[in-house]
Parts: sequence; structure tokens; C-alpha cells
Amino acid sequence: MKCRWILHSLLCVVCVWGVSKAQINQGAGEQQKSSALPQAMNFSGILDPQKMTREEFELLKKQRESKLMERLAQAEALEASIDAQTYIIGPGDIFSFNIWGALETQIHLAVSPEGKLLIPSVGEMVVSGKSLADVQDFVVEKASGFYENSTVTLTLAALRFFRVHVVGEVRYPGTYVAQAVDRISEMITDAGGVTGWAFRRRIELRHPDGMVDFFDLDAFELEGNLEEDLFVSGGDVIYVPPIEVGETLVRVRAGLESSGTYQIFGGERLLPFLQRIRALNRNDDLSKIVVVRRMKNPDSGLMEEKYLMPFKDGDGFDFQFQLLANDEVMLPSDYVYVKGAVQSPGAYPYVMNLTARDYAGMAGGDFRSGSIKNVRVYHAHSGKTEKGPDVRVEAGDVVHLHPSWSQRFEPYLRLLPVITSLILSAKAAGFFGD
Repeated sequence: MKCRWILHSLLCVVCVWGVSKAQINQGAGEQQKSSALPQAMNFSGILDPQKMTREEFELLKKQRESKLMERLAQAEALEASIDAQTYIIGPGDIFSFNIWGALETQIHLAVSPEGKLLIPSVGEMVVSGKSLADVQDFVVEKASGFYENSTVTLTLAALRFFRVHVVGEVRYPGTYVAQAVDRISEMITDAGGVTGWAFRRRIELRHPDGMVDFFDLDAFELEGNLEEDLFVSGGDVIYVPPIEVGETLVRVRAGLESSGTYQIFGGERLLPFLQRIRALNRNDDLSKIVVVRRMKNPDSGLMEEKYLMPFKDGDGFDFQFQLLANDEVMLPSDYVYVKGAVQSPGAYPYVMNLTARDYAGMAGGDFRSGSIKNVRVYHAHSGKTEKGPDVRVEAGDVVHLHPSWSQRFEPYLRLLPVITSLILSAKAAGFFGD
């Protein structure tokens, strides 16, 4: 009996020890498993100001001052000194609050995101949207009473940074970081410049308050008037509009850099236009500039192309020559221009002794039904027109392959079977009487 009791006690001890060990191992496994999982960070100690010690507060203050000193150490490229009467304060501007006297102190202050400035011993004041001169006068007036026998000054130490959006016909539209001393032209340059389809003469500067200013990039690049190149502000949108199809457009055929479609204002003269788009070279012969204009023939009433030479020798230079919509301006160059019934109209490099047939073939001319017989060559040097495929072409000439009679009426001839079928079907259905 006694042995049985001893054996039972030993079994209980073993069971209890085994259970305890399993619980310990299970707890350790759960602890190891929980430590492997990502834990949520506890911000209560940071967000609760009552738990921040004096040492922690002083450390945070030093970190903020260090960031301000980094900003102050950055070199800023300015055109001229800041005008206190016109510079408008905004969030991010950094001031130097100076006390001169028995106790000389310099404190750097930053305008808060709310547009407020915290002045030692004075309190906070709203400065965003006010001129630099007004802010300086107000702070000095309020702070002077708190610092007797001392001189108080407030200077602008560093300029703020903000975001400006550049969109439209620029190479890299997007959002860019700017300062209050940056201008429209600089932001467009940061965005990669304008594209070939940009309407450079009426760029919009849209402000957050709904106001819109306009900027003429061509006039600025020619004249350099900084008053027209406005400063940007936070939240501004620079919109470069595209050329409006259907408006007053002209085509320029010149070197590869200047060729293209351009928009003009009503009454714009030829020579200022060419200067604006930088299509003229110093050695260009103005007498060889040709303007192709579609005009109505008073006798036949049909539209015909007329070749005009405003600066031709002997006729007098017409500096008042005005461009019209759909005009085509051809400048002296080492190219030959092919147009008309060809697959790839445009400028082709000039090669000596080539004929109209050769250039029409380069451009994919359709020689069916004898259309090559209708090719005409306009000589830019002499202003004369010759007809025939064997006419020798010179640099700057225009090769015009006119469509043949069958090509002109081919679309209508294609419709004849369809119209005939409709008439027969209608007649069979009884729509037409006997």
C-alpha cells in the first residue's frame, strides 16, 4: 500500500513537470513567433508632449536649427537684391531676428505652413501674403518695447521653396520646385523647353486665385524685357497652348531647323515674322524669298497658286508685306521642295543636274496616265516657271506634280458603280414610274 502511494506521487510530479515544460516551450515559441512578425510602432511617447523630457526637447530644437542652417548655407542665384516693397512673404521664408545691444542675439525664424511667424517675447503674427517691408516694420515696432536699450532688426535670410506646375506643349510636363525669384521662362526651360507645336506668343500663367497673366516667349527672347517675364508663385500653373488648327497658320519651307507650321497674328508682316521664328541667316538673300499664295483667278473663278517675291530686285523691297492664312514661305536653301501628287511631299537635298522627273520620283510621284507631263518647276532665282519632266532643277526650286485628269476624277469614277446599282435597285423596287 505504501509503495503504491509513493509510485502515484512520482507519476504526478512527472506529469506536472512535463506540463510546465510544455507550457514554457510553448510560451517561448509564441514569443519567438511574435518577435518575427512586424510590430506596430508605438508613437505615444513621441506624440504625448507630457512624456518629452527637457533634454529631448532641446535635442529636437537643435535639430530644427540645424536644418535651418543647412538651408542658409545653400547658395542662391539672384538677379539682384530683393525689393522689400514688392517681395511677398509666404510659408517657408526664413528670417533672421537680430537683437543688438548689451545682449547681442541672432535667432533664425521660419514662416510656418500656416503663414505665421513666432516672434520671441512678442508672439505669433500672420505674415503670409504681406510685403517684406510691412512685416519688417511691424515686427520691429512690436519687439522694440520688449528689448530696452537694444536695437531690433528683422532681415530675410533665405527664400522659400514651393511647387509650380508646367503643362501643355513642353517636352517634360510636370511639377517643379521653384522659388519666388524664378520666372516663367526659367520654369519652361526646366521642363525641357517648348515643343514644335507650341503657340509661344500667348503662354498662360494661371494663379490659384483664378487670375491669368499672359507671356510672349518670342518677344522676350527677341527683346529681353524682364517686365514681361513674370515671377512665379506657389501653386501657379504655366500652360503652353498648342497651335490652333484652323486659325491663321502659315507653312515655312527652309532648312531642317526652321521648316514647319507656324501661327501668326492678323496683319503680321513677313520680315518680322521670319525674325521672330529665327528663320533668317545673315547671308540669306532676301530677294529670293518666295511666298506661295492661293488666290482666285478673276477670269476662271478657280483657286490658283501665285508665287510672290516681296523683296525681288527691281520691284522694290516691300517691307510692309503682310502674311495671310495658308501662305507658304520658301526661303533660300540647299533643298528642293516637291509637292502635289506625290506620296511624300517635302524638302529634298539638292543634287546638281537632276531633273523634275528625278525629284518627283524621289517623292513617290504617281506617273500613271501621263501625269509626269504635267510637272512644273518654279525657279526661285529667276521667278519663272517651266513645264516638263526634263527641266533641270536648281537649289530652292519648287517641283509641283499636278494630278492628271484621271486622278482628279478617280474618286467620282469609283462612285459611279455604286450610284448605278442604287438606281437599278430603286427602279426594281418600283420607286420610279414607267
